[in-house]
Amino acid sequence: MNLRVIEAAADYTHLALSGRLDIAGVGAIETQFTGYTASRHKPAFVDLSEVTFISSLAIRLFISAAKSLEANQARLILINPQPNIRETLRLSSIEEFIPIVTGKDEALSACKA
Repeated sequence: MNLRVIEAAADYTHLALSGRLDIAGVGAIETQFTGYTASRHKPAFVDLSEVTFISSLAIRLFISAAKSLEANQARLILINPQPNIRETLRLSSIEEFIPIVTGKDEALSACKA
């Protein structure tokens, strides 16, 4: 599992995750992910296009970060998951809490909604 910072702008953070978000993967990025999302108190966009597996632990990580951001009037937005990841997210009903969009422009619009 790899976490890459695409952009840490003054008004948002854009991250990319790649690999498997299984128990080991979440453990490898959890502290860093929380530092770049919930701790910044700014909207956070997370590109999932290179994530190949997602576990319930990863979904919990996303929901936890989203709740922390919401408390500061910011949002977590997931970008461009692969079809199998999108289906897992749909089945978890995560879209009730966290928007899933296809690109950065859509994410910027969603954080203003």
